[in-house]
Formats: sequence, structure tokens, C-alpha cells
Amino acid sequence: MTGRTALEAFRRWREAGAGQGAVLSDPAQRQEVCEGFQAFFLPYWWGKAAEPTSLHGVLDLWALFAAMGEIPGDHFGAFLAAQEKGLSPPGQVLPDALQCAAAEPLPIDMELDLLATAMEERDLAKVAPLVFSMVEDESARRALLERLGQRLADDNYEQGLRTILFAQWRDAGPGLSPWSLGAGALALLQCHWQLPAGLTVVVPEGRAGHDGRVFDKPLLHALRERDLPAFMGRIRAMGDQPLDAIRQLLLSVTLLILERGGGADREALARLYVWLVTLLTMPQRSLRRMRRILFSAAATTFAFAGWKAAGDWPDYAALAAYHSQAGAGATAASALSWQGVLDAYATGAGSDWAVHFAEIMALPTTPQGFWPLWRAVNRAGGVTGGPLSWIHPLVLLRLYAP
Repeated sequence: MTGRTALEAFRRWREAGAGQGAVLSDPAQRQEVCEGFQAFFLPYWWGKAAEPTSLHGVLDLWALFAAMGEIPGDHFGAFLAAQEKGLSPPGQVLPDALQCAAAEPLPIDMELDLLATAMEERDLAKVAPLVFSMVEDESARRALLERLGQRLADDNYEQGLRTILFAQWRDAGPGLSPWSLGAGALALLQCHWQLPAGLTVVVPEGRAGHDGRVFDKPLLHALRERDLPAFMGRIRAMGDQPLDAIRQLLLSVTLLILERGGGADREALARLYVWLVTLLTMPQRSLRRMRRILFSAAATTFAFAGWKAAGDWPDYAALAAYHSQAGAGATAASALSWQGVLDAYATGAGSDWAVHFAEIMALPTTPQGFWPLWRAVNRAGGVTGGPLSWIHPLVLLRLYAP
């Protein structure tokens, strides 16, 4: 599909009115709409690559498109209109490199080496032909996306903004045409090059020595008390199993959010939560790289350490007690109550609750960070597993309910 054809498909869908839902019910047409959206939105995205505040809007839009298959088709148009409010019209002229010819295909290993060099040099004229060559081949396309995800994963600027943006775009368009996929990958690289770097984190080589204070104090307690030695000691102790350690970090951040609420840190905490979920959904990497990602995430998490419970939310014991008998009550709880969330998921109506909550909170205008978090809480239980998976939907309510 050419860019012009994709734009026409997107405009037709825009004009379909009450028929928008029927269009989106067909997977092929839904993909055309997504591809047309990127063609329509790419100039704005490219023009805002160096502006973190504007990129949050780009991220939220891609998260909404990534959630398209989970949202009733007749609701999607209203959600998109609400999310687009406040965005200036696309005005950036796209660079000539986006219209360049693809390079001659080479063995994947050679292409990846050339790509890594061009990315280091931040040379769009060298990167673009390679990218447009790689997206033509399925195996090279997968390698490109994996390399791009690895490149961004351990940067903690704005709580993993680069990685979250990559993941939402990737999930929104798995069937994009080669040109659209290549153009989106180049837009991500442009963002990567233009944004400030995150904090540099030193990764210790070995595990922490056996220290009772380290092993006996849970991560949540160390965070609550702002006890950096205990917190980092425990992270080091789990360093040989970085994925498990990230799962523990995610659980601690979940309970942190429920205890303290969002307040002025709402968007930042939402991004931190989404980043941790995203890291758990990406392909596994080498132990060395995963340790670097773990310590980057841990350092970012500790920035929110030190709080007292807000007092406007039940503690974990009360939540667990209600969860043990959720859904058994004769009277349905309000959708905007924590009891209502637990009841809905206990009775198999979690998806309906999530859409209903979005109707309440994302219309007529959508708060920043809503859709990435909406997607993340729907996936968190699956990537963490364990007996506490039920707790994740409460994060959405805690951060975004009035």
C-alpha cells in the first residue's frame, strides 16, 4: 500500500460516521486505517521529535491505535478525536531520506553491523537505505525491530519514553507495509537522536555479599523508607535473574502507586509502570544487557522513594481481603470504586470495565498518559503471573479516577 492509498483509506474511515465500527471490524481494513494514520501523522511526529512534551501526545496516540483491537469499533473514532485535541496540525516537511531507494540486500549480520555504525554516527542518509532494504525481508525486518528495541531499552530518560514509544508503535502496526514500517522506524531513530540521554547508571559486576539487612528488607519497604543501600543491595542480589528482578520492581511500583497515589507525579509514575511492563514484553537479551536495563530501571524507580500512605486508599490487607470474595456481593459496586474493579475482573467482566472506564475518563478529552497505562494494566498480569496479578487493574483507577 502506498502512502497516498493509505491516506485515502484513513480519510474514508474518518468520513464513515456511524459506519466506522463496521470498517474496523475487518482486520484488513483496520490495518489500512492504522497505516493511513501513520501516513497522516508522520509529519507531526517527525517535527516533534525533539520535544518531549509533544512526544507524549504522539505516544498516547500510538497507544490508542495499539489498543484498537481491544476497543469496540464504534467507540474508537470518539476516543481518537478526544486524543487529538490540543495537537497542532502536521506542518513539518519530511526529509528526502524518507523517499530514498533501498540499499542492495546483504546478509543480515552485515546489515546489522552497517546499521549499528550509521546509528552511532546519527547519519540519516546512511541509515535510511539500510532500513528500507531490511523491511523488505521478513527475517531482516524482525532483526531490525529487535535491534532498535535493544538500542532504546536501557535509556531511562522520562521513565523510558523511548522504549514505550517504540513498543506502542510496534504493537500498533505489525502488518504495516515495508515503506510505512521503515518510515516509522526512522521516526523513532530521529526521536532517539534528538532527545536528551537518560541518567548514566554504573552496573556493578558482582552480586551483593550476604547481608541480613539486604535480604530481609523487601524492595517496597526499602523504597518507602528511602533506604538506598538496602534497595540497591537487594537489586544486586537479584542481578543474576534480571527479568525476575524487573518483575519484583514492577510489583513494588504497583504497590507504591496504590499507597501514595499519583498527585504531581501521576504521569511520571504511569510512564515508569508502563516502561517496566514493556521491558517484560520485549525479547530477552544477553545477561549483560539485561543487567544494564535492570539497574537503569532501579535507579529510575528510586527517584520516587520516600512517602507516607496517602490515607485515601485501603491498604494491601484490605484489598486482598475483598479480592478473596470479590464478585459475591448482591449489590454491584460503582465502576469508579476499587470494589467495582475487583468485582468486574473476578466475574470475567474486566474487559468491559476497562472500556467503560475509558468512556468515563477519556471523553471528551483524554488525560496525558492514559492509553499507554490502559494497555499496560491489561497486560501486566500476564507478564508477571503469580498470585498478585489481580492487583494491576487498580493502578489505572488509582492514577486516573477523579
